[in-house]
Amino acid sequence: MKIKYPTNIAKGYTYSFLSWFGITGLWVMYLQTKGLSLVEIGLCESIFHVASFIFEVPSGVLADRFSYRFDLFWGRVAAIVSALIMLFGQNFWLFAGGFVLNALSYNLQSGTIDALLYDSLIPAKLTDKYPQIASNVDIVIEFADTAGVVIAGFLVHWHFELLTLFQSLRVSSGSLPFSCLKNPGSRSQKQLPTNQPSNQL
Repeated sequence: MKIKYPTNIAKGYTYSFLSWFGITGLWVMYLQTKGLSLVEIGLCESIFHVASFIFEVPSGVLADRFSYRFDLFWGRVAAIVSALIMLFGQNFWLFAGGFVLNALSYNLQSGTIDALLYDSLIPAKLTDKYPQIASNVDIVIEFADTAGVVIAGFLVHWHFELLTLFQSLRVSSGSLPFSCLKNPGSRSQKQLPTNQPSNQL
């Protein structure tokens, strides 16, 4: 018998694909073409990780206080602004700010989509299927990340600006499935039950 899953599940797969279909593996080369030294690029990477650590708890509080869609919406906004900064930025401080916003985007969606998908299964009493759905999300993310790098590898031979424009369009397209996601009636407060595997995006 075919199981009918809530519509949020398919939309969650699409959101995960578009969110991770990126070109992160080529940022070092891109930033070098923008005039940054390897030291400055390393500092940008460090800023990203420090900001990500700082934003981790506040992002969870926002999801608990408001809604999953609230976190995902502002995560998309931060990702779009970050992509635009990477496209038009001309100095280290602008790029550093872009990395901070990228870290904010990462944390606002980190775990949020997982909790939303889990809670979407509760009304249909399908929570026992969550491990399989979480596994599918991981597969989608890995495929999206690999496909993004492969496509970016072709674009990089043409023009780096075109590559970054591609990244900006990709980030913006993630807003489409997000707009169709609905907040489930039950809330797990961005934390999966202890007997469920945690899937960190």
